[in-house]
Amino acid sequence: MQAANTSHTSALPKLLLYLAAVMLGGALLAPVLFDLGQWAKGWLAGSTGGPGAWLLSEINRAHFTRYFNRAVLVCAILFIWPFLRWVRLDRSLLPVWKPVSQGLKQWAVGFFLAAGLLLALGFLFLQMGAYRLRPNPNWLKLGEPITAALGAGIVEEFFFRGLLMGLLLRTMSVRSALISGTFVFALVHFLKPPDGWQLADADVTWTSGFLVLRQIAAGFGDVQFLLAEFATLFAVGWVLAQARLKTGALWAGIGLHGGWVFGLKYFSSLTGHLPGWLPWIGNNLKIGLMPLIVVLFTGWLALKLMPTNHLQPAPPEGM
Repeated sequence: MQAANTSHTSALPKLLLYLAAVMLGGALLAPVLFDLGQWAKGWLAGSTGGPGAWLLSEINRAHFTRYFNRAVLVCAILFIWPFLRWVRLDRSLLPVWKPVSQGLKQWAVGFFLAAGLLLALGFLFLQMGAYRLRPNPNWLKLGEPITAALGAGIVEEFFFRGLLMGLLLRTMSVRSALISGTFVFALVHFLKPPDGWQLADADVTWTSGFLVLRQIAAGFGDVQFLLAEFATLFAVGWVLAQARLKTGALWAGIGLHGGWVFGLKYFSSLTGHLPGWLPWIGNNLKIGLMPLIVVLFTGWLALKLMPTNHLQPAPPEGM
């Protein structure tokens, strides 16, 4: 990893502009995707089996917010190459992957520690009456939680703690890069409409994407929700960034991130939330002050168990 260098222009403003472009592009593209979906629904109306019937069922279940999320994803992919050229990506920004055997051990420690403590918290919530089991819960339905854990752990850690942290460490002190990268991670995960908010299909217009943006912005005005969810997201990002800095690799972060996603998805598939517990307990295991405490404790314990990489990047001169 290169030491940070003050001769480079800070990557943070460029990153924030990239995120703004992605969100605005998603707001403009979402109504177009929605109209395409409605057209496809009419075209597939007679499908009774095979891929056509599956696609029709997915379209019938999709609300406008789902089209918005897909539009944002499309824009993120389309804009990523110009962004990477703009910030002058090079291989030296990324952490090392070897030795693999040591990395796999770090992954396993992180995964089982994060998943185990989070599920233990969920069991405590069940005993407290904040959650209840769904009728006939499928305890062995592990495919979706495992897939989500691996996907989120690998993809997001490569982007946020690999690419993003590398860019910020090149242009900032370690502390500034840690705070900035963690804030961006929490912000990106917070950029979604409130749970339960939907827009009726008949009310969708070409400006509906901006209505979704307004709902997202309104979430920052809800102090209770901000403390309950944004603080936990920030804590998760902080722990993962610390793991990347201490070990000099992504293995530990991939394990911790994947473990939290697995615990969240698996517990949500088995239980339903009972309202009235905010700000301590939210409607899933990533919302609330109690999950925040468990995340911080998990991070402290995991970092105690991880080896230290002694080739840390040096802060910029004069900082």
